[in-house]
Amino acid sequence: MIQGEYHLHENGNLIYKPHGDVDRDSHAVIEVWLASCIGRTPQSFCEWLKQAFELGANKERILELGNKNKLDEYIPEWKEIVGVL
Repeated sequence: MIQGEYHLHENGNLIYKPHGDVDRDSHAVIEVWLASCIGRTPQSFCEWLKQAFELGANKERILELGNKNKLDEYIPEWKEIVGVL
């Protein structure tokens, strides 16, 4: 079974690869997450965003993902929790 993955690039980009296969040994890859694990609940998604931001993910990308996934509907204070405000 092919699983999508997100990875944090050293330049701060959070990149989604729908078929996975991120080169975890690349010096440019800071962290890799299975998409199926990060989105189980709104809380787990929020915690993932927080972790990614703390590791250096771009604020704009964090906001984009939170807004795209309508996190405000589930956790109105998610931006404060993640630290992007």
